[in-house]
Amino acid sequence: MSSVVTPEVQWAQRSSESDPEKNYLLLTISIPDCAPNPEVKIEPTCISLKATSNSNKGVSYELKIDLFKEVLPEKTLHKIANGQHYFVKLFKKDLGLEYWPRLTKEKFKYGYIKTDFNKWVDEDEQDTADHDDTFGSDMMGGQGGMPDMGGMDMGGMDMGGMDMEALQQMLAQGGAANFGG
Repeated sequence: MSSVVTPEVQWAQRSSESDPEKNYLLLTISIPDCAPNPEVKIEPTCISLKATSNSNKGVSYELKIDLFKEVLPEKTLHKIANGQHYFVKLFKKDLGLEYWPRLTKEKFKYGYIKTDFNKWVDEDEQDTADHDDTFGSDMMGGQGGMPDMGGMDMGGMDMGGMDMEALQQMLAQGGAANFGG
């Protein structure tokens, strides 16, 4: 009997009002032992993916995200790494310094969409962030943004599907230093 699973998606972004190459979204889609050639469809307002696992026979992964704003499908970069993750770099259509407040069109908290703090860079620190290596080693290990917090106790706080608007409010109020409560 086969089952369909929605994979976890982690995301981060960069924005620029003058350089299209620094205006993008980074998605890491977790698919254990991802079989080669997943079916990926990228449209200006939507991304969908269907994939299978080599080791977990009978399990297929399906994902569809209606994006907050439009992207440029023709510029999209994507690859499988370590057989565990499918990486996608989507270039935003509209130039602008402001970050998207969330990944999705709907203002709804999806449990499978999470902020990728390993790749996250605050809006005011974008100019000093490394943009050239983002789809290379950064996609493999997480360079820039917040450090890997490993098993850090978040005091029961679920950062899961928090939208960027809520995160920015928390950071503005000094909440980042008080994760443990």
